[in-house]
Amino acid sequence: MSRNRKRSRSAAAQKKRRPADQKRTISPLAQARLLSGVDGYSNPTAFLGEDSDLIASGIFVRSGLTAQPEKLTAAYRESWLAMRIIDTPSEDVTRSWYTLTCHMDEEDINDLKRLEARHSVKRELTDAIRWARLYGGSLAVIVIRGEENCLDQPLDLDALPPDCFRGLLVIDRAEGVSPSLELVSDLDDPDFGLPMYYTVDLDLEEARSVRIHHSRVLRFVSRELPRNEMILENFWGPSELEHIWDELQKRSATSANIAQLIFQANVTTLKMSDFGESMALGTDTAKQAILDMIAQENRIRTSYGLQLLSKDDSMENHSYSFSGLSDVYECFMMDMAGACEIPATKLFGRSPQGFQSTGESDMRNYYEMIAGLQERLLRPALDKLLPVMAISCWGFLPDDLGFIFNPLTTESPDTMAELANKLSLPVIEAFKAGLISREDAVAELKARGEPYACWTMI
Repeated sequence: MSRNRKRSRSAAAQKKRRPADQKRTISPLAQARLLSGVDGYSNPTAFLGEDSDLIASGIFVRSGLTAQPEKLTAAYRESWLAMRIIDTPSEDVTRSWYTLTCHMDEEDINDLKRLEARHSVKRELTDAIRWARLYGGSLAVIVIRGEENCLDQPLDLDALPPDCFRGLLVIDRAEGVSPSLELVSDLDDPDFGLPMYYTVDLDLEEARSVRIHHSRVLRFVSRELPRNEMILENFWGPSELEHIWDELQKRSATSANIAQLIFQANVTTLKMSDFGESMALGTDTAKQAILDMIAQENRIRTSYGLQLLSKDDSMENHSYSFSGLSDVYECFMMDMAGACEIPATKLFGRSPQGFQSTGESDMRNYYEMIAGLQERLLRPALDKLLPVMAISCWGFLPDDLGFIFNPLTTESPDTMAELANKLSLPVIEAFKAGLISREDAVAELKARGEPYACWTMI
């Protein structure tokens, strides 16, 4: 049943339950809101405000782009800029990856890394984030050996045997994923308020589908919406291309128009004394003869400047000036970079602009955005996935299983040495003063140094 049909039935049911003689009352505050909602600047005589036919007079309406997966796919495949907007943050979120913080032997940690590499976990999570950004949502199903026929049951970590993890199956929203209307009601569950089950269409031709419990999937939604909007989107979010679609079209149109101007940079005007009368009063045969003559004259025109004309005809050459176009194009590029939150130096591969500009502040803001995506998208997924991988690899779940994300930027050796010294000096001074024990000092140094690749062998 479609969402619109559900809403119409619900509205009809409410209307049916309301008594016929019951009048609907509106509070003064609601009346004020209704009056303020229709207020706006408009001048029909001058064609200003909402009465203007210009593009700038448009209002914000639902584009419905997320509900058109074919259009999103076409944009991703055919526009290098759309592909870069989707791929760049997705790959940067998982690029630095993570480091385990639990007290396990180095060989055990390497075993977990080998299990992770064998099933391409990093690549699958990157794809899940990628398709969530493109289509508004995706799932990564945790594949467990021997539990193929009980996917609708909750995942029991205590019942998992060793060597049970078989990787992830990434399914995007456009492939046919239907969240259930039954929601998670457990307040302690991280998925509280979200769908309890997800029905996945495995074979559309044979109408095969499977129902999967929420504990067996990693859910990815790139951009969150208000609760009511999320319900309208079937508990998914919007595509990342939706809110930048206008900017993407304007930049693409500007680029295409500038390219077209290059072919029309030198416009030649041919003046013919009787051209208008011949085209207006002449027969179809005469009109075609005139057009053939003009085409023939243009064809025999040589690069030496020779042009054959009739006695009463004349020709003028008008060259086009490209001054100012680069500034206009630069403005569209900056708007595009700001809309998708990716610096122009990274999005377009350009060097920083301006006097003494290095682009460090732009990249710092970008990496802060990526760090936010790591906490919002990647951390919940790893919190659910790592226990399964640990049991499959080690046969048990460590009590202190945890992880930290590695730094997004790579510092120079001198900078790393200076940073390590600043981090270690307070701990060493506290130990010398007898404020902390040797064990506490060693643990503190290890904890401080792990994110920066120092004191890792303690």
